[in-house]
Amino acid sequence: MGWVDLLSGLVREGLSSNHRSLIVLVGTNDEKLAKYAADALSAFSSLVKDAHGLYMYQPEYSDAQRRMGKFKELIGNTPISIDYRPYKDTDELLGVTVDFAVLDLMNDLKPNDVGRLGGIVRGGGVYILMIPPLEEWVRRLTKFQQTLLVPQYGPEHVRHFLKVRFWNKVIGMDKALIIDVDRDDIAKEPKLGNSETWKPRPITIPDRTRFPRPIYELAKTQDQVEALKAMETLMDRPPRGRRLNVVLIADRGRGKSAIIGLALAALAHRLRRIKGRARFAVTAMNPSNVSTLMEFLIRGLKALNYDVDVERWGNDVVSVRVGVSIFVDYIRPYDMLSEEGRDVVVVDEAAMIPLPVLYGIHERFSRVVYASTIHGYEGAGRGFSLRFLKYLHEDKSTKVIEYELKEPIRYAPNDPVEEWLFDTLLLDAEPAKLVEEDYELVNKRDLKYIVPDLEDFFLGNEERLRQFFGIYVQAHYRNEPDDLGMMMDAPHHFVRALALGNGKVVVSVELAEEGGISDELIDLVVRGLKLPGNIIPDRLIKYWGLSEFAKLRGWRIIRIATHPELQDRGLGTEMLRHIEEEAREKGLDWVGVGFGVNAKLLNFWIKNGYMPVHISPERNPISGEYSVLLVKPINEKSRDVVVYANKEFRLRLLNSLQGPFHDLEPDVTSMLLTDWGEALDGEYSARLTEAQVRRLIAYAWGPMTYENTADAITELVKTYYLRLGVDDIRLPPPYEAALICKVLQARPWREAARVLNIRKSTLMLLLREIVKILIQYYVKYTEIPEFMVSVTKSQKKGGNR
Repeated sequence: MGWVDLLSGLVREGLSSNHRSLIVLVGTNDEKLAKYAADALSAFSSLVKDAHGLYMYQPEYSDAQRRMGKFKELIGNTPISIDYRPYKDTDELLGVTVDFAVLDLMNDLKPNDVGRLGGIVRGGGVYILMIPPLEEWVRRLTKFQQTLLVPQYGPEHVRHFLKVRFWNKVIGMDKALIIDVDRDDIAKEPKLGNSETWKPRPITIPDRTRFPRPIYELAKTQDQVEALKAMETLMDRPPRGRRLNVVLIADRGRGKSAIIGLALAALAHRLRRIKGRARFAVTAMNPSNVSTLMEFLIRGLKALNYDVDVERWGNDVVSVRVGVSIFVDYIRPYDMLSEEGRDVVVVDEAAMIPLPVLYGIHERFSRVVYASTIHGYEGAGRGFSLRFLKYLHEDKSTKVIEYELKEPIRYAPNDPVEEWLFDTLLLDAEPAKLVEEDYELVNKRDLKYIVPDLEDFFLGNEERLRQFFGIYVQAHYRNEPDDLGMMMDAPHHFVRALALGNGKVVVSVELAEEGGISDELIDLVVRGLKLPGNIIPDRLIKYWGLSEFAKLRGWRIIRIATHPELQDRGLGTEMLRHIEEEAREKGLDWVGVGFGVNAKLLNFWIKNGYMPVHISPERNPISGEYSVLLVKPINEKSRDVVVYANKEFRLRLLNSLQGPFHDLEPDVTSMLLTDWGEALDGEYSARLTEAQVRRLIAYAWGPMTYENTADAITELVKTYYLRLGVDDIRLPPPYEAALICKVLQARPWREAARVLNIRKSTLMLLLREIVKILIQYYVKYTEIPEFMVSVTKSQKKGGNR
């Protein structure tokens, strides 16, 4: 049977089963690759009339332009409609549906691109891939691999594990037709005749619905109908002090965002009739994440005969209006924490949003829809389910309605291309299943530290790799397929694991080697060059002038994650101990880490001896987090320089709390100012005039207001932090939080009280008591008016030491 007959059989079977298939063209001859692609589409178009699809390529490569030009010439005047797009546009194509896609992978294999495009072809359609022969491919440096290069490692050090994995998975796919175009030979035939005819589940709309019937008629599956029914509950505002949350989870391509958009249209229609207007907010990590939701919101409103006004940011819809009665706006996640007056809030792709922001949204709004992908390009819904959803269920004031959509929209269940894609990019990776015996091994500390052979780890032991990566998928990390590609091929990236005695992986770590930079490069960094792949040395040179630090070598922990069922058992700390021991044995100087800071995460690193050395000057505009870098010196050579960087960091932070860090969380600030036994200025004395001392005392024991004493109180508090680690005093955390929030950050009383979760009157009284304590330590008796000396002395006897 010739390859055209095999392709026709594959397409006919796909049309019957509503499944997609792969046509893989392997070769180096550009003209032949283009000709086979054109012939394949001609054969496809004879079975699928009016076919429309995409041709994806890298326009900066001349050979890619040549292949595309030849393909266009050969496709000629056929009735096939083709949109030619560069790969940089893939994020704009997530909501697109086509009959076929030609992916030219000769110049690049970027996992994110493949992940994004893997869901856009409808059932019965085909993907046509162009790739070089494996032996040629592993000699080439792709565009993606070029982004992985760092000064310490040249192109010769790049690994090619991703290409080998991709090749092996293509070879192993049942519904793939592989053609060696250079030899005009079929390299692999697809398995035909083992697919069942697809019978779509009939859609039944309930007789009685609260949403308008035209909205239900836009649903594509019964799953979507049931999801709409679940969201009807949002029409009723919960009683004061109560909350209603609807949680929708699904694999990618199940129409989750689309059905939320339709539900919002129905809700807006009903609420407008009831109360005259409806104000909704939609949030996600990026405006592009809600493009499908906004599209179906508009479609739903138009089905209800509304004239819709749309506001865009670039290509993304960020606001939908109907006159002065319906308002739906995209709001960045962190900005949601200051939003008010929204009837309903939607959090799309919630697994990608930091937990502190999710908690804040939950506290602030009474009606919220949380949507999360279980597997797929967008993120990991299981981590969301295990952590945040557990929190929602435990909140007795919250009613939670959950629904999981399982029916694919574009193709039938068990689609072979989806299964291949999830398998290749580990989108459906799961941690090891734990039984009672495993928990006993943890309790006995029957653990082993794994320093794997990378080729065996990434290409030889599939089960262990899936356990390892599955921990990331469920640990609420914002995973992307590119993360897997970087882990496999970046020459300066390494993996470590902690396993039980029976081999099950329970902690996963990815490391990046940094430092060891030459004098020539250091000089360029001093002049402003960005040092790729060396985040910690780069920041310490630029912020603290520590050029010598860049010559030291260390490991930056890119990510560390514990099995979701074994968290808070000390396994993360155990893993750090092994990493630090190995680093010492290898002659490294430091181990560091960087992350978006929150109190719980920061506390883990501080307790394990990691010292803050840098904080970003502004919050991430999407996540709302400040990024911090922490370093732990593991030998004497690095200790002095890290201690110096930490002291400079603390001094900068202390003096910037009324400026760029005016909104940094007080508990985070307090931990970042940890003294580590090294005072910022152990010789410092409170610089107070006699008049300031009089006002301090009048404030602490008399009628003077805070506002009239703020200058002296600020000096007193700065003295406390400058001398921290020298004096026999450390205030309790709530006291320090009050000083940071009200004094050093100068927040208004109401805001400070809200942040501290206490009454304004309580905060006012607390500050007076704290100032009394600080006066006893930092104001000399010779400076205190004589009539107050005895009072102060008696207070000091009961002071907080």
